[in-house]
Amino acid sequence: MLNWAAWPRGVRWLVGGIAVALLVLALTWVLFVPAADWLAHHDVGSAKGLLLQTARDSARGQLLTLGAGLFVGIALLLIARTLALLRRGQLTDRYTKAIEQLGSGELDVRIGGVYALEGVARDSARDHPPVVEVLTAFVREHSREPWPPPDSPRTTWITWRGRFRAGGRPQERFTRPDIQAAVTVLGRRDARRDIQPIHLNGADLTAADLRDAKLGGADLTEAILRDADLTRADLAGADLRDADLTRADLTGATPRSADLGGADLTAATLRSADLRGADLHATTLTEVTLTGAKWPQGAPIPEGWKLSTRAGRLIAAADTDSGPPEVS
Repeated sequence: MLNWAAWPRGVRWLVGGIAVALLVLALTWVLFVPAADWLAHHDVGSAKGLLLQTARDSARGQLLTLGAGLFVGIALLLIARTLALLRRGQLTDRYTKAIEQLGSGELDVRIGGVYALEGVARDSARDHPPVVEVLTAFVREHSREPWPPPDSPRTTWITWRGRFRAGGRPQERFTRPDIQAAVTVLGRRDARRDIQPIHLNGADLTAADLRDAKLGGADLTEAILRDADLTRADLAGADLRDADLTRADLTGATPRSADLGGADLTAATLRSADLRGADLHATTLTEVTLTGAKWPQGAPIPEGWKLSTRAGRLIAAADTDSGPPEVS
């Protein structure tokens, strides 16, 4: 049995073209001979001679118009199909090249690969889920690699209490540029095309810029988000169990119904954050800033804060000392 898929593409196109040409010839003969003769007899009955010939010519004209319409319709369908295949091929080539760039040893090339993948996901809903999977895997796999690298040719970095020194001055660790590019792309993706939550569990996103990031429902268990900027980030329903959010800025963020069980929010800023429905079991809230935050119903309120019944938000207890008593 012949394996059509194994034939070279050029041969398949040639055979397909010949088959289409033969089909067109067969349809033409059917339309102009038996079909035209049948229509003519249908119109004039048993008449012969000039009347039959006139009826036959008229039928052929009608069939020619019908055939032309069918031909144009089929041609348009074939053109549309060809264009779709070409576009699919271009997207596949772009995706493959971007994956190769992501594995490059050059930082700039990797960043280019990240943004190339974003373009593929933007142009193709079909390719959106695999692009998200690739980028999240890239972040999980490489985010814990030290940055700036200890063997940087431009600067000598010396490990000191979890920090790097450059020229005798302490330098905080920060998210390396290609990882930052990846989380930026993930944070602004079209979340409507997601087929599952994004998985960034265990990722090290120290000092990452995640402002306005779309992380609703994301798996961020045990993620390191120290000093990260999560201003106005959508964290609704996110899984942040045992995450390190020390000194993170969550001003205006919406960790509504998020699971923050065991998370460390020491010295974090949650000004005007929406925490309603969040699970704060065993969450560390030492020195946290909660001004204007919406608090989960029934959850213990940290020392030094009160719930304003008028505004429905937390206020510092010291702010109520000189005014009317607040009911918490």
